[in-house]
Parts: sequence; structure tokens; C-alpha cells
Amino acid sequence: MQVDAFAEQTMRRALELGRRGAGLVEPNPMVGAVITAAAPENSPAQIIAEGWHAAYGGPHAEVTALAAAGAAAHGATLTITLEPCCHHGQTPPCTQAIIAAGIKKVIVAIRDPFPAVNGGGIEALRHAGIEVQEGLCAAEANRLIAPFRMLVEQRRPWVIAKWAMSLDGRVATASRESRWISSTNSRAEAHALRGQVDAI
Repeated sequence: MQVDAFAEQTMRRALELGRRGAGLVEPNPMVGAVITAAAPENSPAQIIAEGWHAAYGGPHAEVTALAAAGAAAHGATLTITLEPCCHHGQTPPCTQAIIAAGIKKVIVAIRDPFPAVNGGGIEALRHAGIEVQEGLCAAEANRLIAPFRMLVEQRRPWVIAKWAMSLDGRVATASRESRWISSTNSRAEAHALRGQVDAI
């Protein structure tokens, strides 16, 4: 697949947006979306709207981006980190919203592993005459949805192990005094990770 520099930049922005859902969308996946359109007189494309899945049960990333774009979405390109859903769940199918908005092209990083979607969203878009490109930044997108993929494919929770100890393998001083072993940065990162899990 030949990689267009602007398309890759746009997908990386979508991945960045998707991460904003960390700790808020589980057990759903984190997803980001960016809508781009050609500027007047064939100048380079530009970002016209962005969206991300911000809350469990809330609007999906592409629907949020489409709402932000309004009529400008007609004829535009949608770049999304995960294949759009094509089934009725807590929200209507995103494929319907994409088709209704008149999106011309969709760039998808990876297919949705959820059995009710898994290729069906892409098929629905292509059936509607929308060009679909797959695989851009796939490794990064797979990392973004790793907890969701494990739940769907292996029926197992996402587990993160965290511990701190001194070089001599201790967790307290000889006098049994408790001291911070980890740094301020590592404690902040641990708190961020705690926000992404269902139990501690």
C-alpha cells in the first residue's frame, strides 16, 4: 500500500484523539476520527472536523466528527482508527450516518473484531459506492484497542501488573518505614493506567 503523507498524518491525529477516551469508554474500544476535504482550487486537503468516542454509550467517533463537519462532510474523506459499526447497539449504525452525510472516501486503520461488525461495516460502505482504504497505521490502532480485542476474541479481561521495589528487592526500609520507591512521573502514569481498568 502506497502511503500518502497527509493521510498518515491524519490517521496519527485520529489515534491521538482516540486516546482521549481512555478510562471513559470501556468496555468499548477507544476510537478517533478526522474528516478532511480538499481546499479550493485543488490546494492540499485540510482537516474540517474531528471526533472521538468520549463516553460509554455515547456517540461514536465518526458520528461526533460528522456532526462537527455538518454539510461540509459531503464529498469529504473520513479517517478512522476502527471500522465503523454496521449494527444497532446502544447507538444506530455509524455506516448509515456516513452514507447519509455523503462521505466520498473512508480510510480505516483496522477492522472491528466484534463479530457483529468484522468486515460488515466496510462492506456496507463499499456497497454504497464509498471508496474504502484499509491498513494505515494498523499496528498503532491495534495497540489502541488491545483491551477491547482481548475481551472480544479471548473473553479475558485486560490485566496490567504494576509494582515498585528498590534495587535490593525491598519495598520498605530496614526500620519498616514506608517510603516512596517510585518517582513522581511513574506514580502519575500508574494513576492514569488505573483509570483504564475496571478493577484494581
